[in-house]
Amino acid sequence: MHNTPPDTPQDSPGWMQRGAQLHAQGRLEQALIAFEQALALAPDDVNAASACATLLSALSRPVAAYKALLSVEASLLQTADGAANLAIAAESCGDLARAGMAYQRALALDPSHARALNNVGLMAAAQGQWEAALDCARKCLAQDPGHAPYHVNLSDYLCGARRYTEALAALEAAALRFPHDLDVRIRGAAVLAFNGDFDKSREASLRFDADTLAYFRDFLGRAIAPAYLDHKLRLTQGELPDARQLYCGQVYEAMTVCDWRENERLTATLRQMLDECLRTGRHRDWRDAQFYGLMLDMDENELAQVRNVSVAKISESLKSALPPFARRAAPVGRRDERIQIGMTVQSLRDERHAHALKRQLALHDTSRFALHIYSPTRHPELEHAEMLKPHAASVTEIAHMSDVEAAGRMRLDQLDVFVDMTFDTAWCRPEIPELRVAPVQLRQLTWHRHNPPRPCDYNMSDRFVHPDGLDLAPYGAIVRLPHTCWLAAHGEAPEEGWDSREKAGLPADALVLCATVPSVMLDAASFAAWMKILRSLPDAVLWLPAYSLAIAANLVREANAAGVHESRLIFTHRLTRAQSLACLKHADLFLDTLRFNANLGLEDALRMGVPALSCAGESMASRLGGSIIRAAGLPQCVMQSRPAYIAEALRLGRDPRALQQLRQSLQAGKAAAPLFDLAARVREWESAWTVMAERSRAGLPPAAFDVVAA
Repeated sequence: MHNTPPDTPQDSPGWMQRGAQLHAQGRLEQALIAFEQALALAPDDVNAASACATLLSALSRPVAAYKALLSVEASLLQTADGAANLAIAAESCGDLARAGMAYQRALALDPSHARALNNVGLMAAAQGQWEAALDCARKCLAQDPGHAPYHVNLSDYLCGARRYTEALAALEAAALRFPHDLDVRIRGAAVLAFNGDFDKSREASLRFDADTLAYFRDFLGRAIAPAYLDHKLRLTQGELPDARQLYCGQVYEAMTVCDWRENERLTATLRQMLDECLRTGRHRDWRDAQFYGLMLDMDENELAQVRNVSVAKISESLKSALPPFARRAAPVGRRDERIQIGMTVQSLRDERHAHALKRQLALHDTSRFALHIYSPTRHPELEHAEMLKPHAASVTEIAHMSDVEAAGRMRLDQLDVFVDMTFDTAWCRPEIPELRVAPVQLRQLTWHRHNPPRPCDYNMSDRFVHPDGLDLAPYGAIVRLPHTCWLAAHGEAPEEGWDSREKAGLPADALVLCATVPSVMLDAASFAAWMKILRSLPDAVLWLPAYSLAIAANLVREANAAGVHESRLIFTHRLTRAQSLACLKHADLFLDTLRFNANLGLEDALRMGVPALSCAGESMASRLGGSIIRAAGLPQCVMQSRPAYIAEALRLGRDPRALQQLRQSLQAGKAAAPLFDLAARVREWESAWTVMAERSRAGLPPAAFDVVAA
């Protein structure tokens, strides 16, 4: 017969008491066992489940903690504290829907519940719902004005809403109450910069001691992260971003959600910073400015100077990182006589890019070219590389490598030509070409017509981006392809069954003007032109992508300010790519953006038979749309000025027959259009690579040349 030890609890309360004793002694694992015994004996005991959850959280087991609370969910939801505890556990596990429900339940039971109010505000802020977040922050402050974090939250939410003057006022009030609070002090310096008060921001930061400065640096590392997420500004170890840099970062972030209210001031600030760099010789890592500058009123000469300053700064940071690249006429030990091409590509987790790359690789002549793919896919899966391997000499994952490690690995492949296909994307790593991995380096697209003398030797272009008659000398070694430098490799099929405008969410009888472009590439000048078109075409609507609520709200504000009712902006439903392609055919006319052309969206529209209108600017970013449209067989749709662009949109909008003839012309010429002959365009790229490699092997420097049509 089993004898129970005399000190073993016989019931749930006894196990709860044992668990509390063990917890007080710091014996967390043993305490958890005791609480689990209590819960097993009383499965509906909220206190036992909560005790288990507390210990599981302390032991870094949040999912198990959440499951423990879910076992008594009905009971927890009977009290505000219980509902808030469940919500916190749900939020920590990413179950935001249940977290939101539980927080609302807590507030229904107790409208002044501090934890629920505070956390609902934080959740709203994370989703960009600033008014809801501010409402929660103000309620928390009203209940407990002596709690400093509530003041900090109010300031942060006001900054999120870009109401910097109000944020400063909130921080000034907090500083009077909490003069030594670090979070209040450092935010004061940061928000002054965000508001454009550069001198005051510098003065505030100069008053920080070493510990406060270190805390400030850590805070800024988090604060500027969203703005630079896609364009990877990297601060040198220990470097503190200056006030103007902080200001620019916040305006860049605003531009990603189509908030253009600070664009003029940003442009002036960038020009001042550029003038200072040129005057003093001090360089800046400006990979962010060279991208966002394309959407600003900056000319291509200014942007070329920005690129040169940025390249110089990146080069300075990499000195002695690797031995100098050794150029050899005949690579040591290499038996493969094919031209070795290395390509850094975008993440293979993005199916759209992965399948386009696969289509391109399948068309290359692998008897002449060995293609080495370098993928930055985070947490890659075997299938990502496997689908490319039949067409590539190698596929190497480099996401886990530092820039120096990745460059060293690429050098082992003894490349003849290195092609960077990631310029100004989330996966762009300009440090790699700066370290030099091949005797010939180029970028597939740069968005700029000027080619800096390093790190890339050639700039790929075409005869429209760099037209006949243009003096090419200032632009560097330009390679002009005969038709277009855009590779239209996105050949996905549209989903069947989307045969009515009603199903696509469009009005049956309206003139549907569309523009499918990422929000960051949409600029104020383009939107102003579109609003002018809508004002003159009362039966027209503008069909836009499924932008976030914040982006849609900003565009509605701009439309209203331009005298256009918000009902004339139609935002697409969230659809798969195949569904989006199927719906696209219901558009009447595609309107290209002016400063940074739509490119992929433009290709999709033309492929689906939708005629498009573009306006040629002075940069590659603003001329590539014209290149694509001409290669699709519609040269008459490329305008040379904004007034002409608007006038042509109005003419076509008022003449359904002309618009239909344009659609028929596009469809009839599709089979012979250079844009859609991917195999021929790939052969032209191969011809360019061959000339580059042969010149390099002959010891000749890079030089501009034209490629003959395939």
